[in-house]
Amino acid sequence: MTSDALEAQPVVVDVERVRHALRTGLKGDLLAPLSYLLEQADTLVQDAEDAHADFSADLARIAAAAHKLQNGVQSALEQAPADSDLLDPSALHHHLRTPLCQIMGFCEIWLVDERDRLGEMLLERFVPDLQEIHKLSKHMLARLDDIVQFRRQAPEPAPTANDDMYETIRRILLRSRDESLKLKGAVLVVDDNECNRDLLARWLGREGHQVCLAQHGRQALDLIQQQPFDLILLDILMPEMDGVQVLQRLKADERFRHIPVIMISALDETDSVVRCIEIGAEDYLPKPFNRAVLKARIGACLEKKRLLEEIQKERRRADQLLHVILPAPIVQELKASDAVQPRRFENVAVLFCDIVGFTAYCDGNEPERVVLHLQKLIEEWEEIAIAHGVQKIKTIGDAFMAAAGLLEETADPAVLHCVRCGLDMIQAVERLPVSWKVRVGIHCGPVVAGVIGKRQYLFDLWGDTVNTAARMESNGLPGRIVLSKPAWEQIANRVRGESLGPISIKGKQVMEVYRFDGFVP
Repeated sequence: MTSDALEAQPVVVDVERVRHALRTGLKGDLLAPLSYLLEQADTLVQDAEDAHADFSADLARIAAAAHKLQNGVQSALEQAPADSDLLDPSALHHHLRTPLCQIMGFCEIWLVDERDRLGEMLLERFVPDLQEIHKLSKHMLARLDDIVQFRRQAPEPAPTANDDMYETIRRILLRSRDESLKLKGAVLVVDDNECNRDLLARWLGREGHQVCLAQHGRQALDLIQQQPFDLILLDILMPEMDGVQVLQRLKADERFRHIPVIMISALDETDSVVRCIEIGAEDYLPKPFNRAVLKARIGACLEKKRLLEEIQKERRRADQLLHVILPAPIVQELKASDAVQPRRFENVAVLFCDIVGFTAYCDGNEPERVVLHLQKLIEEWEEIAIAHGVQKIKTIGDAFMAAAGLLEETADPAVLHCVRCGLDMIQAVERLPVSWKVRVGIHCGPVVAGVIGKRQYLFDLWGDTVNTAARMESNGLPGRIVLSKPAWEQIANRVRGESLGPISIKGKQVMEVYRFDGFVP
C-alpha cells in the first residue's frame, strides 16, 4: 500500500487507550524522575544556605517550582479515575509545563548570564548540580509533550555527563548580542505568574531594556494608559482578563494599536496561535522559549516599530512639504484621490505685488544681501496673506501673486481682503533696512485653477483676470495700491480713492484705473 493510501485511511481514536496512556505515562515517565529532581533541588537549597542571597533565593524558587510540579502530577492522578473525563490533556499540559519552564529558566540565569558571578562568589561547585537539574527538567518537558500530546516520536535521550548544551547556549547568546541591532526599548511583561515575570524581567534587563511588570490584563491596560511602551510580552491564561481580551482591547484602540505584542504562553495549540495573529499580535512564542529566539523576535519587533515610526515621520514631512507648496484644500484632494481636478472660479480677486527697481538693486549689491532681505520680506508677506484670508499662489522673481475668494468663502468681498493684504504688504517693506518701494495691483473676475507638474507640483491660476491684475501692478504707483474698475466697483462704498483716468494697458487698449487712498470712516 502506498503512503498516499495510508494517509487516506480514517483515523480511529480509542479514548480508553488514550486515557490509559496518559495516566500510565504520567505515573511512569514523570513521577520517577520528578522524585530525583525534588531531591536534587532540596539538597541544593540546603547546601547553599550560606551563599549569596540572590543565588539562594533563586535556588528556593527552583525547589518551589519542583514541588509545584509534583503536586500537579499527583493531583491529576488522584482526581481523575480511569473512566473520568477530568483528566484534560490541554489544561494538564499548561499546568505542568509552567513549573518546568521556571526551573529551566532560573537554572539558565546562573549557568549563562551569571556564570562569571558564580566564580566571583566562589560558588562554582554548584554548577554541575544546576546543569543536572536543567537537563533533567528539559528531558521531563520533552516526555510531557509526548505523553500529553501523544506525539508518535521517540523520547529525547536522557541527558549525559558529556552534554555541552550550556556552552552552546552561551555562544549563541554572545553571537546574538554581537550581531543584533542593539535596539533597546520600554517593554511591558504581562503574566500572572510571579516567577515568569521575574525571569523575563531579569533577562530583558540584562539586554538593556526598560522593563515594567503587570500581574494581569486590567493592570496592564492601566499601565499602558499611563506610560508609553515599545513592546508588550503578553501571557494568554490570566485571571480577571486573559491575554486575548487584552490584545483585542489594544488593537481596537487607535492610541495603542501600533504597539507590537508578542504572545507568550504554555499553550501551543494552532487555534490559539491563529487567533492571536488574526487579532494583530506580531508573534507567538510557546513556553519554554529559546532565549536567543526571544531576543531575535524582540529585536525584530523593535526594528519594525522603528521603521514604521521613520515612515510616519517621512509621511509627516512630505505632508508638511505639500502644505508649503499647495493650499490645504488642494492637499486634501490630492491625498484623497491622488489627483486634483482643474476647475473654474467665477469671482476671484487677484493681487500682484512687485518691488520697484529690483533688477537694478540686484546688480549693485552682494547676492547674500539681496537674498537675505528678499527672503525676510517674502516670509512676512506670506504671514500677512494668511492673516487676511488671502491665498499665496506663487512668487515670480521679486513679484508676489495671491488671490482671495478662490478656495475658501470670504465674509467681505474678496477684493477688500486683497486691499487690506496689499496695504500691510506695503507697510512691511517700509520696515526693512533697504530703500525698496512696491506696487500693488488688484483685479477680479473668473479664473481657471489647477495643479501642474509631476516632479514639482505647482498650484496656479490662468485666464484674462490674472493677466489684467499683473497689468494693474505694472502700471501702478510706488507705495500705492491700484485697482481695475471692476475691482473698484465691488468696494467703492467702503473705500476712498481717485480715478487715474483711462490708461493704455498692454493687450487691453484703454482701461480706467483707480488709486486706493484709504477706508471710509
